[in-house]
Amino acid sequence: MKQIDDNDIQFLGGENYKPSLPHRRKRWAWIAAAVIAVLVLIVGGIYAGKRIAYHLRWAVSFEYPVSRSSAEMIAELSKTSVDTTASGVTMTVDSMNNVPFKLYQLHNLKADFAVQAPSDSDSTLCLAVHAWDYYWDDNKQYRHLGDYIYKGKDIASGSGRAGFVAIIGDRWLMGISPEDSVKDYVQQHDGSIFRQFALVSAGQICVKQFVLKGKVTRAALARMKSTNDYYFVETIHKESLYDFAEALADYGFIDAIYLTGGSNKDTFYRDSDGDTHGTPNWKDKPWNLLIFRK
Repeated sequence: MKQIDDNDIQFLGGENYKPSLPHRRKRWAWIAAAVIAVLVLIVGGIYAGKRIAYHLRWAVSFEYPVSRSSAEMIAELSKTSVDTTASGVTMTVDSMNNVPFKLYQLHNLKADFAVQAPSDSDSTLCLAVHAWDYYWDDNKQYRHLGDYIYKGKDIASGSGRAGFVAIIGDRWLMGISPEDSVKDYVQQHDGSIFRQFALVSAGQICVKQFVLKGKVTRAALARMKSTNDYYFVETIHKESLYDFAEALADYGFIDAIYLTGGSNKDTFYRDSDGDTHGTPNWKDKPWNLLIFRK
């Protein structure tokens, strides 16, 4: 008996039976279309899942003490007194727990946010550093990660970042708080604010905010416990986020927030005498600058 192959057409029902080949082809076309549709859904689901996971990894919990209440920080921002001490930056090199770093103390400076490089002729510029996180969406549009308000305009929102820099007029501060009282006050007074991860809060290392792994150069904005002075701090070598935060806390910083972009070999700054040091490094990627001026 002849072996029937799956590709053979079998005539069943008598000699007058004629198979309908177009229907058979149409059925396979529907099957093929369904398979393609399922594959598209699977690929799309995987891509969407990765996008969701990417953004969710920035939303982390905060369960640590804070060194200042929101009411205290709002009172600080609402002060009208003017500091008459010299303006500028003092840089020193030090280390803690075998983590060497550069300390840039900020003296009586005004703060601002920028997404474009400062002018080379800006003689008031004392320091400019990369600060908040951002990404480019599928339409190549610039997007902030986390809360971002600029001059009263609510541009972006996001949860999980307890640290922030807030500005109202000529006054600014770096603070840590998971709630929104300061943010709301800043917006009501046409101020600016961005959020970042907290590294140290009330002297305690904020391990649950450490979503970034590995060893790279690190940078932070920190507040000294004894003097209430602010510092930009950058590591000299590649460090883990835990080692960096531990060094900051042990050195005496009561609060510290992460700043993106890491450190630079020759950071530009202007001292209290007006002399400049280092080289501007933010011209190629100026989309997230925290700027300090006289």
